[in-house]
Amino acid sequence: MHRISISLKQFALWCGLTPAVLIGQEFQTGPVDTEQAIAELVADTAVVQPGQSFDVALRLDLDPHWHVYWKNPGDTGLAPSIEWTLPEGFEVGELEFMAPEKIITPPDFVSYGYEGEVFFLARVTAPDTLAAGEAVTLKADASWLVCEQMCIPGDAQLALSLPVAESGESLAASPWADKLSAVRAGLPGVPEGAQVSFEVLETSVAASIDWPGFEGVDTGKLYFYAEEEGLVNSAAAQTFVLNGTTLIVTMEKSEYHEGPVSRLSGVLQNADGFSSLDGARELFVDSDQSAESSTGAAFESGVGASQLTFGKALLFAFAGGLILNLMPCVFPVLSIKVLGFVQQSGEDNKKVLMHGLLFAGGVLMSFWALAGALIALRAGGESLGWGFQLQSPYFVGALLLIMFLFGLSLAGVFEMGTSAISLAGKVKGEGYGGSFFSGILATAVATPCTGPFMGPALGFALSLSAIQSMTVFTFLALGMAAPYVILSSFPKLIDKLPRPGAWMETFKQVMSFPMFATCIWLIWLMGAHVGNDGLVMVMGGLLVVAIGAWIYGRWATPSRSAGTRRLSTAIAAVVCVLGIWMLMPSEESATAVAAGDAGGPDKYGVVWEAFSPELVAAARAEGKPVFIDFTAAWCLTCKANKAVVFASNAVKERFDSMGVVMVKADWTKRNPVITEALESFGRSGVPLYVLYDGKNGTPQVLPELLNPGIVLDALDKVDAGASGLAKR
Repeated sequence: MHRISISLKQFALWCGLTPAVLIGQEFQTGPVDTEQAIAELVADTAVVQPGQSFDVALRLDLDPHWHVYWKNPGDTGLAPSIEWTLPEGFEVGELEFMAPEKIITPPDFVSYGYEGEVFFLARVTAPDTLAAGEAVTLKADASWLVCEQMCIPGDAQLALSLPVAESGESLAASPWADKLSAVRAGLPGVPEGAQVSFEVLETSVAASIDWPGFEGVDTGKLYFYAEEEGLVNSAAAQTFVLNGTTLIVTMEKSEYHEGPVSRLSGVLQNADGFSSLDGARELFVDSDQSAESSTGAAFESGVGASQLTFGKALLFAFAGGLILNLMPCVFPVLSIKVLGFVQQSGEDNKKVLMHGLLFAGGVLMSFWALAGALIALRAGGESLGWGFQLQSPYFVGALLLIMFLFGLSLAGVFEMGTSAISLAGKVKGEGYGGSFFSGILATAVATPCTGPFMGPALGFALSLSAIQSMTVFTFLALGMAAPYVILSSFPKLIDKLPRPGAWMETFKQVMSFPMFATCIWLIWLMGAHVGNDGLVMVMGGLLVVAIGAWIYGRWATPSRSAGTRRLSTAIAAVVCVLGIWMLMPSEESATAVAAGDAGGPDKYGVVWEAFSPELVAAARAEGKPVFIDFTAAWCLTCKANKAVVFASNAVKERFDSMGVVMVKADWTKRNPVITEALESFGRSGVPLYVLYDGKNGTPQVLPELLNPGIVLDALDKVDAGASGLAKR
């Protein structure tokens, strides 16, 4: 059921109802009969003194089987509200709600509210300037929704008159004093010494509450009422896990909730009561993102950002940018750029230099745009890291479209970017715009990779000020662009390349195959976002785009008449737009859960546990070594490492013999818990490999590029430490 925020008066008008307030009812003292409920404004004192604070309450006495709602009404309903009209100088606090109960209504709605007699408290403070002997009148325009099988908006304009007594004068008792005192005492209290943190994931909300009073609690008797309306699916089951004095509450996130969550608060109810609180049944828990999280407690940083200086970070970033050129994910685009340099080798040296500088400009602009977006989103509370754009199926779809069109162009289906070699063997040089776009595309496909030196530098950059962070990203871009600027700055180096000729057309067509290979990877990555059914539409969209490109390449060539070119271009554009529409994921498929490969055995026979901070902490507490693979489906470096390392029987047998707990942190889709764990090691992207020795010591952080020898050496250190511990 989609939730809509409206006022009770709007609700009444839309339903064709006319509460008394809508026809001019005046404020009334004493009880007001609204048919389904008796409404009244009551106080815990019969008189008021200057400067006094006292409780005033909206009292509702409901007819049998009718109910009103808590501040978060759950699946259906609206919370009561009051608009106050107070004498000059009076102040009133927020409306305070008693602990609610679950109210189940057909077919399967779960709401939070009250039946019978209920009080909604507000703390009122009188000014010091009150004159004795006068009377003050508090006015409340109260609104609520009362429901049984049907719902009716209730409204009453209530008033409460209180005489003013001299300061220090003995106060007359109110007939409601005892009840309001009991209500005040029964409001859920904040447990002393409790530490609360939370995480909001794609489909769940998890809270970690550490409090000594949980010892011995029966988790089957617990329920959590989240205060924020629309955050949690109230009809879904909740999971409670008690580990010592830490309670982990997992709730299903509402499918209608949008935007970030900066605070989690609510009422934890124990049907048996908390013995440490004299049997009280409810606790109020409150947290925000500034609180220490359970993830942070589960990890000890290894080689992190704190071990870098700003100067070293710049050097690491430049070196990491250089190495990016050797990564397999960058090769297809860079091969086009090499082809361009070959074509330009006979041109004016200044033009060649301009092509190199524009390529570097495209790299720089792209890195600045990505870094700026990443810094801005993280400043706004988003849990993102390097490569974050590939966690979006729309970005992956756009990148797939570009790479596919490049492949078709290189294969000769149509001309885009680098032109075909004419029959006379002459070469038309690539335009300046093509060089700039090559830099942009190279950056787009480079971002999934994190090479040596690059990981620590990026993690350190995201802990700095915005200007310093942008400087680190600039050095990363300069490192990636440096070889091409150098090549274009020294034409003699280009002259050593083979001379242009007809062979280049063959070379250009051969270069289409790496493009299509990259498309296969991107299609597989789309499957992690949209599932197998969604891939049918993706593949169909590529087919339609290919047809449009073929129409354009067949009939929009210069040898055709102007009318034929215009008509074929228009038809090709329409066909390609249809293909793009098919290619981009629908809203439903875009929100599909990524398939991932965490949990269970992989194709190498390694049995992985899905990552959670609690799992890691529990394994370490038992003295077991833990190996964590921070990975993502779109990370080619991760895939290459896995193929190299786990194809080795020696590595797998060593992991098995040592009883290492193998944990996979799959970051294919956004996961704030994994992002926070990466940040605890000073990293902002994958791959990252962490090995705990089982003694709760400092973990080993392995290099981004692995081989069996590196892993076996790390395991030797763990084994040697365990042997030394046994001897002692």
